[in-house]
Amino acid sequence: MSDADPNQKTPYCSSFRLNITDFKQQHIHDVEPYFGQPRKLKSPITEKEVRASINNLNNGRAPGSDNISGEYLKFAPHFIDDKIAKILNQTFERHEDLNINEGLLIALPKPGKPKRPLQNFRPITLLNSIRKVLSTIVLNRIRPKIETYISHSQSGFRPNRSTSDVVWAHRWLSAKILNTPNLQLNITGIDMSAAFDTIDRTLLLKTLREIINEDELRIVQFLLSKTTQDVNINGTNTTQLFTTNVGTPQGDRLSPVLFIVYLENALRNARSNEISQQVLPNEIIYADDKDFVGTDPPNINDIETSLKNFRLKVNVDKTEHTELRKDKEYWKLTKKVGSLLGSKEEVYLIIGSEIATEFSLAIHPCCWPSFSLCDKFTNY
Repeated sequence: MSDADPNQKTPYCSSFRLNITDFKQQHIHDVEPYFGQPRKLKSPITEKEVRASINNLNNGRAPGSDNISGEYLKFAPHFIDDKIAKILNQTFERHEDLNINEGLLIALPKPGKPKRPLQNFRPITLLNSIRKVLSTIVLNRIRPKIETYISHSQSGFRPNRSTSDVVWAHRWLSAKILNTPNLQLNITGIDMSAAFDTIDRTLLLKTLREIINEDELRIVQFLLSKTTQDVNINGTNTTQLFTTNVGTPQGDRLSPVLFIVYLENALRNARSNEISQQVLPNEIIYADDKDFVGTDPPNINDIETSLKNFRLKVNVDKTEHTELRKDKEYWKLTKKVGSLLGSKEEVYLIIGSEIATEFSLAIHPCCWPSFSLCDKFTNY
């Protein structure tokens, strides 16, 4: 068969999330949807918030269990904004159940991969559209507070930040090596296994309690409670519904932001022992990819212990150690992308000192795009 057997996809999808969280679910209790007595939100959800959230829904996305696509809500008469706002406010006022936390788990082939074996498929969760609306509403409310909490070194899932910040941070370190006598840097990149899917929701809510207000916490807790998934194969639900009580639910804008909040709290414990203050930037982070930077390599065992307290597992076998230093003897063997430096393809973890002699690279990274390093290297 050219395609994977649908009968095999069902247990594969069902076991995907269960396998990676089974050992954690044994000691984690489900999050309750509400805390305290039924009461109104102090700042009720408004029509304006609902419309702004609806407008942020992506077009062309498969709907969840409600079978309502983003386009239906976007182009529906705007009186539905008031209806949705009233329903959401009433839910929290009366502690009702909206049944919006069910996800459909489907298997999509990874780009460029054949449809066999099953390991070439990636499980994706399709969420209810009203859940997406509510999650974006609370995200818009908490975003400013989250930004003040997250370390500047985190570039993932933040406004006006991207992988480009990570690239320029590493280039900045290279420039520092070139212009600082006798400086040697060690960069240790840690890999965490299934980080998004293994966080403890109770610990997450405890962290958020110190950052956001009561209304916002109530909404987030509601979104983290009673989450279930149903496997969908070729457009048909299998009715093999199962509960998930760990990790951030996939499929909305809020979930990755909740993850970086959780990771930030976990890293603060590790930073107290392992972050070097001699070199800045002393850490570079994108989502769950974390690089420790210092003159000496950090103690991986201590980092592993610190993160384990937050149920995050370091994959020691995939930890990468990189050493940066300036060496005059090897600079001609260094092949720089986009340049004509050297004629060999060998890759060295050494920065060529002659580049620094000809050009001063010790400028702030934000200024670097104003000129072409590629042209400089080519003309050298």
